Amino acid sequence: MTAIRRLIGRYGEMASDVAWSGLGDFLSLAVNMLSFILLGSTLEVETYGGYIGAYGVIAPLGALTWSGISLLILQRIIREGDSPKVVAARTFTLTISQGLLATVVAVWIGSEVISTIDVSTIAMMAVSELVLFPIAQAAATLVQAVKGFAAAARLRILMPAVRLGALLIPYFLGILTIRTLAFSWIVGFAITAAASVFFVLPTIGIRFGFGRPSPEYLRGNLELSLPVTASTLQTNGDKAVMNYYGLEADAGLYGAAFRIIMLSQMPIKTMNQALFQRFLPDNAGDLGQHLRRAKRFASVSVLLSFFIAAVIYVAAPFLTFLVGEKFSESVTIVRWLVPVIPLLAISRAPLNGLLGLGKTTVRAATIISSAILSMVLYITLIESLSWRGAVVGTIVAELYITVLGWYLLVRYQRQADARDLERMADLEPIPVGLPSE
Repeated sequence: MTAIRRLIGRYGEMASDVAWSGLGDFLSLAVNMLSFILLGSTLEVETYGGYIGAYGVIAPLGALTWSGISLLILQRIIREGDSPKVVAARTFTLTISQGLLATVVAVWIGSEVISTIDVSTIAMMAVSELVLFPIAQAAATLVQAVKGFAAAARLRILMPAVRLGALLIPYFLGILTIRTLAFSWIVGFAITAAASVFFVLPTIGIRFGFGRPSPEYLRGNLELSLPVTASTLQTNGDKAVMNYYGLEADAGLYGAAFRIIMLSQMPIKTMNQALFQRFLPDNAGDLGQHLRRAKRFASVSVLLSFFIAAVIYVAAPFLTFLVGEKFSESVTIVRWLVPVIPLLAISRAPLNGLLGLGKTTVRAATIISSAILSMVLYITLIESLSWRGAVVGTIVAELYITVLGWYLLVRYQRQADARDLERMADLEPIPVGLPSE
C-alpha cells in the first residue's frame, strides 16, 4: 500500500494534468472537425483554400502574440521566480501591443496574397485571433503558473466553446460564411477576454494593468516567440504560398489533408501541453536530467505516433466521410503526409529539453533555421509540383529539426554535466587527519 501511495503521489497530479489537457484537446478536436465539415459543405473548394491561406498568414503572427508570451509567463514565474503581478503587467503590455501590430501586418499581407476573401473579413479574423484570443490565453497561462495546469485547463475550455458557438449559431441561422464566422469570433473572444482579466485573475491576486517590459523580458519574448512563429510558419506557410501561386483549389485539398494529420497529433499535443512545465526546473547536481526527461517523453510519444501513423495510412481510403466528396482527392495527400506524424513527435522532446537547459537562443536558432529551410523549399517547389512540393518541404524540414535538436540536446547536456561535476569536486570537503608522528 505504501508503494501504491507513493506512485499516486508521484503520478497523480501528472495524470490529472494529462486528463484536463485531453478534455480540452478533445473539445478542440470536435470543434475543428465540425467546422471543417460545416464549412466544407457550405464553401467552394477555392474559397476554403483562401480561408486556409488566410490562416497561413495569421497563424505565424499569432505565435508572436500568445504562444511565445505563454512560454515567457511560465519561464519567468516558474523558472526565474518573478512576481506574478509584475509578469502579468509586463506581458499584457507585450501581448496587446504586438497583437495590434500583427493585425496590421496580417491585413496587409493577406490582401496581397488572398484573392477569395475580402479585406474586411481578413481584418476581423486577425483582430479575433491576434488581439482578443491572446489576452484570454495570457490570463489562462497566468492561472497555470500560479494555481497549476488543471486550473488553467478549466479556463481554456472556454476557447473551443466560443468557437463552437460562433460556428453553430450562424449555421443554424442559415448565414454561415467566413465573414459571419469571423464576426462571431470577435464577439465571443471579447467576452471571454474581459471575463478572464476582470473576474478570474483577481481571484489569484492579479489585477489587469500595464507595465513597462524590462530588457530581459523583451529579449526573452523574442527568443521564445520567434521560434514559435517560425514553427507555425513552417506548418502553415505552404498554404499561403499555394494561394500566392494561384493554386487555391490545391490549397483547399492540401489543407483538408493536413488537418487530418494535425488532428492525429492531438494525443501527442495533449501530453506535451500537460507535461511541458515539468521540463523547465533545473535541479543542481542532477546529472543528465534534461536529456533523461526528453528520452522519457519521446519513448512514449514516438511509439504512440507510429501506431497513429499506421492507422491513418491504412484507413486513408475510408476517410472520405471526414472531408466530403468535394475534398475526396485529399485522401491521397494524407498518405504522402503520414511520415510527418512520427517526425513531429520525435522533434518536440529535445526542443523542450533545450529550454530546461536555458538554451533559449540555441533553440530559437534551430527552429528558425528549419522554418527558413521549409519556406525556401515551398517557394522553390510548389509552383511546379503543387502540394507534392509542400509535402517534400515539410518532411525535409522536420527531418532537419529532429536530427539537429537531439544532437544539440546531447551536446549541451554533456557540457552542463561537466560543469556540475567540476562544481561538486570543488565543494568536496578536504579530509582532516591527525599529523603523522
